[in-house]
Amino acid sequence: MLSVSRRGFLCKPPSASRWFTSLALFLSNTTTNNNNTPAESNTTDDIDHKYSRTVLLPSTSFPNRSNKKLINTQLLPTVTDRLYNWQYTTRSNNHLFILHDGPPYANGDLHLGHSVNKILKDIINRYNVLIGKKVYYRPGWDCHGLPIELMALDKISKKLKKKKLDTKSFTPVKIREIAEKHALQQIENQRAQFKSFAIMGDFDNPYLTLSSEFQLNQLKIFYKMFQKNLIKRKKKPVYWGCETNTALAEGELEYNENHKSTATYLLFPLIHFNDDFKSFLQNNKINFNNENLSCLIWTSTPWTIASNKAICINQKLNYSLIHSPEHGYLVVAEDLASKISSLTSSESSIITSFPGSLLLNNKYKNPLITDDSINSFPIIHGDHVTNTAGTGLVHTAPGHGNDDYFACLNNGITDILSPVDGSGRYTNELPNGFEVLIGHKVLGEGTLEMLRLLHSQKMIYHSQDLIHSYPYDWRSKKPIVIRSTPQWFADLSNIRETATESLSDVNFVPQRGLNRLTSFIKNRNEWCISRQRSWGVPIPCFYHKQTGQFLMNQDTITHLIQLLLNGTSLNSWFQEEEDISYWLPNSYKSEAHNYTKGKDTMDVWFDSGSSWTLIELYLNSQNLLNSRKYLADVYLEGSDQHRGWFQSSLLTKVAAGSLLPENNLDMSFDKQAPYKTIITHGFTLDEKGQKMSKSIGNTILPDEIILGKKGLKPLGIDGLRLWVAQSDFTHDISIGLTIMKHVTENLIKIRFTFKFLLGNLNDFSYEKDAIEYENLNLIDKYCLSKIYNLYQNAHSEYSVYNYKKLIQLINNNINITLSSLYFDVCKDRLYVDGIDSLSRRSAQTVLFHVLMIYLKILSPILPLMTQEATDNIPIEMAKIFKTDGFFSAYQIQIEDYFNEKFINGKIESFIDDYVSKLKDQLLLMLEQGRILKTIKNSLESQVQLVIKSGSEMVYWNLLEKEMGEKGLSDLLLVSNVRFVEEIPETIDSNLLYDYRQTFEIGGDKFLARVLPSEDFKCPRCWKYTAKKEKTLCSRCDELID
Repeated sequence: MLSVSRRGFLCKPPSASRWFTSLALFLSNTTTNNNNTPAESNTTDDIDHKYSRTVLLPSTSFPNRSNKKLINTQLLPTVTDRLYNWQYTTRSNNHLFILHDGPPYANGDLHLGHSVNKILKDIINRYNVLIGKKVYYRPGWDCHGLPIELMALDKISKKLKKKKLDTKSFTPVKIREIAEKHALQQIENQRAQFKSFAIMGDFDNPYLTLSSEFQLNQLKIFYKMFQKNLIKRKKKPVYWGCETNTALAEGELEYNENHKSTATYLLFPLIHFNDDFKSFLQNNKINFNNENLSCLIWTSTPWTIASNKAICINQKLNYSLIHSPEHGYLVVAEDLASKISSLTSSESSIITSFPGSLLLNNKYKNPLITDDSINSFPIIHGDHVTNTAGTGLVHTAPGHGNDDYFACLNNGITDILSPVDGSGRYTNELPNGFEVLIGHKVLGEGTLEMLRLLHSQKMIYHSQDLIHSYPYDWRSKKPIVIRSTPQWFADLSNIRETATESLSDVNFVPQRGLNRLTSFIKNRNEWCISRQRSWGVPIPCFYHKQTGQFLMNQDTITHLIQLLLNGTSLNSWFQEEEDISYWLPNSYKSEAHNYTKGKDTMDVWFDSGSSWTLIELYLNSQNLLNSRKYLADVYLEGSDQHRGWFQSSLLTKVAAGSLLPENNLDMSFDKQAPYKTIITHGFTLDEKGQKMSKSIGNTILPDEIILGKKGLKPLGIDGLRLWVAQSDFTHDISIGLTIMKHVTENLIKIRFTFKFLLGNLNDFSYEKDAIEYENLNLIDKYCLSKIYNLYQNAHSEYSVYNYKKLIQLINNNINITLSSLYFDVCKDRLYVDGIDSLSRRSAQTVLFHVLMIYLKILSPILPLMTQEATDNIPIEMAKIFKTDGFFSAYQIQIEDYFNEKFINGKIESFIDDYVSKLKDQLLLMLEQGRILKTIKNSLESQVQLVIKSGSEMVYWNLLEKEMGEKGLSDLLLVSNVRFVEEIPETIDSNLLYDYRQTFEIGGDKFLARVLPSEDFKCPRCWKYTAKKEKTLCSRCDELID
């Protein structure tokens, strides 16, 4: 094995990293001219260099490292635009593969998570090109939504340069104009960044959710859902962002596990007792009245007490009556009675227990309300009530919670109070007695003021700080409230089952994604799809100016759709108009003066969730819809999209079914999910497993990995891609200096493997020079078997998206099969055997197969390096590529060169289980001499080997026949190996060294001897096989003559 100096060979195989350092230094001297060799010096008569021009050293134009100009001007365009267009125009629709792009948000620079996402998609797409498929990949962008709208408002504010803004400048049309311009500019920036990751796709024709084509499809989905009575208008509790002043969907929330609230136990006095409960109290001699018997509730949102309309209990639970000297009689859940009794310093006692059904229809009052005419509220049943926390009695405010809302609805309570405005402040809708709260923020001073009121009425039994999980607005990063407002909802109750059933036909990677997505869908009754913003697709509704009654039906929606088909822009919808007759169908034009256009826009998840329509229309245009039976082959996004895009895409698809007429497709298509496979990846973390944050200072940008920065060496585009590929993307992915160092080392190994292969194939033509399999030696056949096993295993790992395992297999092949074994063994043949000799051409034949397979299996992950290697393939070899105007590793047809004989398990077993172990034992003996400084160069040594009696001889016979002495000497990098009958028992003291060792391998018992070679160093091949000093060995002498 080569060390840094060409003169010496190591006695012990170095590590792979040391080997590649040596190889890198050695190959750095190779050029395109065979006449220049690393052995050449100014002293031409030096005997060691006399024959250097006759040595066939590697020669290649493939550089040690690529350069920026080459990458940007040649390699990137070739492996992205040219490759995508070539495969799309030359491949058949019969082998179509569609990865549908989940649209990133068109705002801001890309972060590392974006690069992980797009690179994973690109690897999948490239692999499918690799196996002969036609890939359709149309990148997309999500363009609407609050962050862009807020940016537009900020730009208007800065332009005016006023503290008090002119509200006329904030017209929806102006906001939309600036927002659209900003989104389009961000798309251009992000498109350039994505392409800098070597992502191939139809970037010249992306889909944008702001385009008229997309918005038209979205409105058609809305219309289909409206036709099926799935779109409804309700006043009910919704998540509300107080900073952003809009309703929020579940997918727009993130949960703060360390939110701090004031948890409060409150007393509500019972004022009316049903007959059964009254009898029970009397029978138990309870001296009760309207002042001394209370329901004890627990709440972490005391600011909602003004909206209380009921108390929920669970009639299936048992309840207890506690007596407190300070608070009188208290009703609590039986299982919680002891815990609650211990919360105060006063001695409380548990009096008796009773079934929860006795509490139903009793009435209580809210002591803070001063209007007695409205101060009587019922106790009702709620399935959501448990006895594991709180008191077993739940404060119920239907205007501020979904469980509360449905419990009240089921019990005929329709008076829903929600006295909170869009900015989260109390309004004058508060009941009498709460006037002091008006104008206060409910999550700030309003809570404190409410607690003061409760304390003044002696309603507080106990209070304490509570650290718990609480929903926050993912944009503003502030806690949300739940408030009731009139909103538009998609009714999911009748499609949930169909949606979840459709997932049984979907493949999930990782599999746990199925349960995650299913749980989100099963727990949703409806989807709030309206937002109180200007930058989005309008909900096509009209409102009566006097009554507020909405007008929306099939005629009004289809009229708007027809206007869009005729070229009308949706921006016009947001213009202030006295006469809106243009927007109404003929049957309503006469009533136009009574109506105004709605201002709500659709949830952005409805936007992106409608993108499957583009795939449907594309397949229909290609006449492929019925034959494929599904839309996209793959959806791939981060794990947070189970409650986002994966879910909204599924719900809109199952709800609408299709945009096409029913006779265009199989009816079962309506019930199918829009994807065949869902793949999810984790989030990016730093090396310590911490989430990346600017405040912590641990963020790394994709460009910083590619180009480097202070303290961070550049990895290049392929380095970024290799990091993604070698990570287990199904979990969170870490990156840091140590990880990047390993990626760099790995990248160097692969690059210099290509350089070695190309350099030693510089004069090889497969058609003229390839050697038949039967004429290869055992080590050649072994390497072929290993490389084709790698090829098959690579396909297996690609097909299940296990890129980490694939990189491990490639590293293992490079480090063990190639660098530690085959490259060592074949160098002597390649460099010093005859140019057309069987031995040299045999090694080149194997290297040809290795090169073809490495180009093939690495091209999806390292497209730039493999393309550069392809561009540097020697002219004679390049003829194997098809000449259709494109020159790429994707054109290589491995099957054209593969023979089933290549994969030979017996040969692999023989080498791995026997020869390699024999080699290790003998190298340990050589290492002993190196440590004792008696052996400087393993080529100075010879090995004698005796097979002892009692051996099984099975492997030994194969070793003698297939490898022989010459093969084993090449393997050990010694000048000679001799199979001898016996070894003298006495150590020869005249020798510089004479090492002996006995060992057993595979049932064969050996005695091995390492001693100096009896011959002289050949100045051409440097083996100690010359019979005279400063003369050639017989092999070299014959070649030179």
